[in-house]
Amino acid sequence: MSGRAARAARAQPVLTPRLLSALGFLGMAGALSTDLYLPAFPSLRAELAVSVPVVQLTLTAFLVGSAFGQFFIGVVSDAFGRRRTLLVALAAFVVLSFSAAAAPSIEVLIGLRFAQGIFAAAGSSLARAIVGDLARGDRAARGMSILIAMMGLGPAVGSPLGALLSEWGGWRAALAGLGAIAVVMLAVAGLAVRESLPQELRHPALVGALARNVRTLLRDGPYVFFALSFAFSYGALMVYIGSSSFIVQGVFRADAVTYALTFSAGSVSYVLGALVNARIVRRAGVVRATVLGQGVATLAAVLLAVATLAGVMTIVVWVVLVCVFTAGVASSMSNASALTIGRAAGVVGAGSAVLGLLQFTCGALATVWGGLWGVGTALPTTLGMLVMIMAAVVCSALARALVRRA
Repeated sequence: MSGRAARAARAQPVLTPRLLSALGFLGMAGALSTDLYLPAFPSLRAELAVSVPVVQLTLTAFLVGSAFGQFFIGVVSDAFGRRRTLLVALAAFVVLSFSAAAAPSIEVLIGLRFAQGIFAAAGSSLARAIVGDLARGDRAARGMSILIAMMGLGPAVGSPLGALLSEWGGWRAALAGLGAIAVVMLAVAGLAVRESLPQELRHPALVGALARNVRTLLRDGPYVFFALSFAFSYGALMVYIGSSSFIVQGVFRADAVTYALTFSAGSVSYVLGALVNARIVRRAGVVRATVLGQGVATLAAVLLAVATLAGVMTIVVWVVLVCVFTAGVASSMSNASALTIGRAAGVVGAGSAVLGLLQFTCGALATVWGGLWGVGTALPTTLGMLVMIMAAVVCSALARALVRRA
């Protein structure tokens, strides 16, 4: 080991359960910013006297900002370090959250939500980068599994909390509550997250140098295919999430409470799938865990599509197979993210940036799939889930084949 690398290794923190817990909490920023806010839509529409599509633009603006932020923040952190970038981004997230709660008009709110999305992306983008700085291979996959599991708790916490805040004080209370959580996140980052990228391993803060990092990654076939496997896995999940309420409440004629219970079951299975994956990686390795997780998700998607085509789909069948599917997807995403970041040694921030950009782009495209043939059937959703997860399987297999040839 060179003197430079040895000094860098001594300066880095250790990937402890405490650090992983902190990173997992920070990674919830994006999920909490959407799920905590969704129950406030009726209040926002009534107070600002705008249509439903205009209200939805506040969510769209946040997601577009998040896609941009995933890329921009990850790349910039390779030059300025993870901790400094994280603290600056979270400080901006705090200010923008409280500013959004005080927005005087829908136009101002849309603009603030876009900016909020940019800086909220720092949570997940830099959490992945820090794990990538401190771990490789199976250890990184176990770390990513814990992150994925904790981020999966965001929807379970955000939705009921947002409903309570909205009931108490409308949409402004929901966004102010998000601001309070952002303050806690900033404090946690300041107290628990040390710098994982030493000065001597950083890149020049020049656009040309940082752009070269991205071009280098895009020329690496295994990196690209592992990243696409992660993105398609996320897309498969978003096909399900984007249509779940229409299927449970429209196709199965269930009420809102029943839908909430079915969605919670899928969320819990997602978290458990990530945690179980961490144990499987420890025993069998990341490659075998990837094959197993993707195989489970594919089998569940096939059975969902067959049950729909055969006309035997019931709400019980739906819930059981969705739980199996989400557990498999959590495994696939955990392993694919670790394998992707593992290919980005030396430019981990850029590696996380491109990964996040692909993730949000694929997710945005996937959310519209379920409604292609109307909302009276589950067929487009189940087929979309199957196509997306099969694409993830193919990309993962191609990446592994390229690694073996190298």
